[in-house]
Amino acid sequence: MSTQVHAADGVVTMSDSEYDDMFDRIARKNMGISGREFLRRWDAGEFEGVDWDSVEGLRAVAMALPLAR
Repeated sequence: MSTQVHAADGVVTMSDSEYDDMFDRIARKNMGISGREFLRRWDAGEFEGVDWDSVEGLRAVAMALPLAR
């Protein structure tokens, strides 16, 4: 799936759907789960207190959370 971005004055703008798609791709690439599944597990506290470097891909996906929220 291709995300189309628009840039004006060097600022990239994306729709909410495009942000969601980007977050989903990041979660799938780094952790092998959908963005929706990651958010469910994050909100359930599954990663609370976990060293982000101890779970492969967790740091990359957690740092991308602002895309989904």
